[in-house]
Amino acid sequence: MAQASQANVDASNSQIRVEHDKKGRQFFIRLNGSNDRAVLLYEYVGRKTVDLQHTEVPDAYRGRGIAKHLAKAAMDFVMEEDLKAHLTCWYIQKGAMTATDCYIVHEIYNGENAQDQFEYELEMALEAQYKYIVIEPTRIGDETARWITVGNCLHKTAVLSGTSCLLTPLSLPSEFSRYVALPAGALSVACAALYGISWQFDPCCKYQVEYDSQKLSRLPLHTLTSSTPVVLVRRDDVYRKRLHNTIALAALAYCAMKIYELYAV
Repeated sequence: MAQASQANVDASNSQIRVEHDKKGRQFFIRLNGSNDRAVLLYEYVGRKTVDLQHTEVPDAYRGRGIAKHLAKAAMDFVMEEDLKAHLTCWYIQKGAMTATDCYIVHEIYNGENAQDQFEYELEMALEAQYKYIVIEPTRIGDETARWITVGNCLHKTAVLSGTSCLLTPLSLPSEFSRYVALPAGALSVACAALYGISWQFDPCCKYQVEYDSQKLSRLPLHTLTSSTPVVLVRRDDVYRKRLHNTIALAALAYCAMKIYELYAV
């Protein structure tokens, strides 16, 4: 028999009571005493881990804040029972992330398509633009960290080589400076163009790997089974794009001028 697990909550001028059917592994709300129900389903995927799978509210009752009461009841249950939660349900993922500003991709292997599920969760979290994303699965975490390193490398190479192109004429005689400045300028333009084509539209461009131990200590990393998760922090890349694009354009202008001078002579 279902057991009432939550106190009444006032919403839309009516009392909403969330009930917990432990045998059926679901939280539900009876709607106007009828057979209609709003339901949140979950399953145990480990001894102390639950997967909050799906939330469903009948169309006629949507937009009244009913789903959030189901989500709150489920998250309260997780905390009271000292469980770990795997958030397959996107509604709960979004609510949890809004509340804590930190989303965790848990390493829970539930079936043969676990890696695909990890990648899907990460993609959704990136697109939702959360402040912190903790990646527990080792493979996808390492791949994401390497991909971010590639973007950082393109940015730094564009800046450093472009700066070398512009400063070399100030330190070397003109007959020698072009042998350094022109290749450096070409490299800067190439890296800036590659960043613009293949990297700036990737959601990973807005994130960096967080290594600051003080900031990491504020995150709920103690709840993870992995001791070496990859933690991403959101940082806007607008200014660094402006920086390397400006330097690369200046280097391009300088190279164009020097090439014109060479052929004009």
